[in-house]
Amino acid sequence: MTHYLLDTNILLRSRDIGSPEYNLVDRTIRHLISSNHQCFITSQVLIEFWVVATRPVTVNGLGWTPGETQQAVEMLINQFEWLEETPDIFHLWFNLATTHKISGKRTHDLRIQAVVLAHNITHILTLNPKDFVEIEGITIIHPNSINS
Repeated sequence: MTHYLLDTNILLRSRDIGSPEYNLVDRTIRHLISSNHQCFITSQVLIEFWVVATRPVTVNGLGWTPGETQQAVEMLINQFEWLEETPDIFHLWFNLATTHKISGKRTHDLRIQAVVLAHNITHILTLNPKDFVEIEGITIIHPNSINS
């Protein structure tokens, strides 16, 4: 059994049936679960989900109301395993950020990597593998790379 953290873009596409990636993401998640793999979420991906879901469509958001977004987030919380925030996540992130000299938006994705390290999760499922730094012990995988 492999443990996967689902990146924000995976969660967004899994709830946006109008997205061109909806079927790929939905099929991949179903395949992982039916193959006895575990899929995890954490507060950061849900916060990022909220940001994009409530942002207007004209600026690359979904244009959902806070109520619609709340309902989607509650469904995600009920559907996937939850990774708690722990004190060591900041220290892991800070070490990674300084070691890899990370700046700007990549800082958010690096924090996701700190979360998976803190919880011994081995894989991150994402539509944007290039957003992540190569770190020993973490496999960044696109849904196209999973046989579904």
